[in-house]
Amino acid sequence: MHSIKQILKWPLIIAGAVVILRVIVERMGAHSAVSNILSVAVLHTVLGPLYFATRVAKSKAQHPFRMLFTLIGIYAVCTRAMILPTYWLARIFDWHESRFAGLAGPDVSPFVGFIAIPFATAAFWIAASLVVGGLIGTITLALVRR
Repeated sequence: MHSIKQILKWPLIIAGAVVILRVIVERMGAHSAVSNILSVAVLHTVLGPLYFATRVAKSKAQHPFRMLFTLIGIYAVCTRAMILPTYWLARIFDWHESRFAGLAGPDVSPFVGFIAIPFATAAFWIAASLVVGGLIGTITLALVRR
């Protein structure tokens, strides 16, 4: 388990910085193309699995594919947990960025705005990370281990 913590340390720090930076950029009124570059979804779906596969391949782990999927799953869950407060703030302060659509408004209940949409979005991205990131990571791991 120590090696998993060690591998996750910097990707999680980077993800936390990206979450904060994206909110700052959005609140400052930057164009959506600029804020979309700061995508945590890309981190946990593509870049993280590539990084994890490379690290696992070099680690000589006994069960490399299990370790890879464990890393991807933990990383996706942790990064999505970092994003939840931004959804709650968007609901409270009625932020209008497209990624917060459906969180606020006169016809949106607190349950939908605080629980249903944020957690459904998190579940979707965690599953997507395990499937897409798992595929990317598996291919990368197989290639690097050769």
